[in-house]
Amino acid sequence: MNKYVNQGKFAYIFINKLRKNSYILILYFIILCLQCQIIVSQAQRSTKSGEKNYETSSKGNVPKGFQRISFPIENPSDADEEIKEYMQELFPIIDDFEIKAIQGSKEITKKLVNDTLGHVEFLLNFNVPEHYLDPEPVALWELNIPEFTSRIYQIYKEDTILITVWPNVVGAPATKTYTGYYNIFRIRNWPSWKDPEAPAEAPATPPGPGNPLGLFAAHYDENSLRYFHGTNKNHLLKNEYRALSHGCVRNDNANIDKMKRFIVTKIVTSRDLSGWVNSKKSMTYDFTEDEKKRFPVRIIYKTFNIDRDLNGAYIIFFKDVYGYEKDAKISKFDNQELITLSVLESIVSEYKAEHKPHQFQLPDDKLIPIVKKLISSRKYNQKYYFDELAKELTETGK
Repeated sequence: MNKYVNQGKFAYIFINKLRKNSYILILYFIILCLQCQIIVSQAQRSTKSGEKNYETSSKGNVPKGFQRISFPIENPSDADEEIKEYMQELFPIIDDFEIKAIQGSKEITKKLVNDTLGHVEFLLNFNVPEHYLDPEPVALWELNIPEFTSRIYQIYKEDTILITVWPNVVGAPATKTYTGYYNIFRIRNWPSWKDPEAPAEAPATPPGPGNPLGLFAAHYDENSLRYFHGTNKNHLLKNEYRALSHGCVRNDNANIDKMKRFIVTKIVTSRDLSGWVNSKKSMTYDFTEDEKKRFPVRIIYKTFNIDRDLNGAYIIFFKDVYGYEKDAKISKFDNQELITLSVLESIVSEYKAEHKPHQFQLPDDKLIPIVKKLISSRKYNQKYYFDELAKELTETGK
């Protein structure tokens, strides 16, 4: 009898030990699985946009004025798209041509992340102009009214760097856009709008696709109701003549969205406005004095432009949409110093300022007859190359 009792006790003890060991083994197995899952998820997270471990360096084979950016990616075929996403997040108003140039500097290397799992990452490396990495950039928005065009600059150290060029709709002759020096002082997300010509009791147009202000407005003129904003008529930005608004400056909706992202993530630093990026909620924010200084605006009225491309120096003329060359009245709100018309003295002066003396510069006996002829027979929005005109003058004598 004792024999069977002892055997029963032994079996009971053995089963309990086995059961306890099984629990330990199962627990150990669960912990091991969790550790593996954590390692894999960390590796996966490291390759997602916005959560990468970015590395910045100016050492090695990095051109002067650039920084080397490195981060892991899962698929080398996604490299260009990864660079585009990175740059658009870093500097939302960056031009597509600049992104392509940055993509051209890319290099891809391999990096072993975890010996245990044998996980290999691809490391994407590319060069970025250092001014894009400025944590508190200073921007300049310049609009030329008769050109219907904005140029957005970044002021970095001692340089004024052109970032992008945008088309605009400006004020009609009866409701002009004014020249002057300003600063962005207020922004509105998904703004409402009320027609200034409507009766006082008329309701405002609510935010949304039918709103003439589009999705965003940036106020710059505290003395009149003038600001940059989007539009509900994007097609008008393709018109050649675009002096059509009540005085505000309309922008392509995609461009004003880029500007919104740039302002709320790069210019506004006293508050976190990142929630505005994808929001359709109506909100208003007034800039601090420091933020105003970091986004000046310059609005000019210039009916010609002298520039240079691969074919040489040229001049292009724009229609005098407000009739200032015919002595139309200039508003008290305009800064007359920023109005430059297509007259002989202005064109000759700018040509000489753009060209060093005795180097690629036409002498007065050729330049002045060319300019006089251009003023009398000019066509708008057409490039006239000075070298071609000088050759024609030599051959024909007129």
